[in-house]
Amino acid sequence: TTDLCGLRADALYREDAGKPVRKSHENPAIKLIYSEFLGEPNSHKAHELLHTTYTKKSRY
Repeated sequence: TTDLCGLRADALYREDAGKPVRKSHENPAIKLIYSEFLGEPNSHKAHELLHTTYTKKSRY
């Protein structure tokens, strides 16, 4: 049988290996957002804007 999950994982790793920016903390756009707007990682503003919460919703 064909291991589709394994083939997909291999393809994703190969695709990722060719990218110039592979880690979010090295992304120039993310660095700019933090330096000009959010401040430090895990700052109050970063936490307030980037983190989510879960609220259970009733069905109808």
